[in-house]
Amino acid sequence: AHRKWLDCWQNIEIADLHYFPLWEKGVFDCLQECFQDLTNIFAHYAKSIGGSSTAEDAVEMTMSEFKDLVKDVGLETKDLKFDVMCNMFIKANALNTNAVRDQRINERKSAESKQEGVSEKASKAGPKREKRAASKKDQEMDQELVLYEFCALLIRISFWRSNPYHGLHKLATTLVPFPDCLVVLLDECVLPNA
Repeated sequence: AHRKWLDCWQNIEIADLHYFPLWEKGVFDCLQECFQDLTNIFAHYAKSIGGSSTAEDAVEMTMSEFKDLVKDVGLETKDLKFDVMCNMFIKANALNTNAVRDQRINERKSAESKQEGVSEKASKAGPKREKRAASKKDQEMDQELVLYEFCALLIRISFWRSNPYHGLHKLATTLVPFPDCLVVLLDECVLPNA
């Protein structure tokens, strides 16, 4: 069980959250303490729809299964709605953070800067369509969370649930730091209600 926890922790991507890594040990300890419960909760919701016809499906949580979890445990607040959690779901689901970062940088570029350095052969419509189609297929295939992505999602939700106005100076309130916000989420919502 400890090895499974360490494997899970090694894959969690949370380095972009507020004041990382100052709180990393506290979050590690908090999640380690309730890891078996989180594993059971994840397994329950991951196989909730359709009975999971394959073993692979039983270890992946879809968006609709996540929505069931959100409703059951009461994760939504007036300041943190499900649509924002969907964005967090997508971010936690990103397979390769470097590829996601590069994609976001490319999305910000103008049309001219995207074409710089691209040869005429590479800019023909045929290869681009194939590449876009393959990318879209990959996105459709991986719209599911595995256990470590689920844990990362809970960490993200805990921060934004406790600090919905973080970064907005006019609306900012007292910051609830890690691991306190995660403890509140787990003890008041997820563990007793799932």
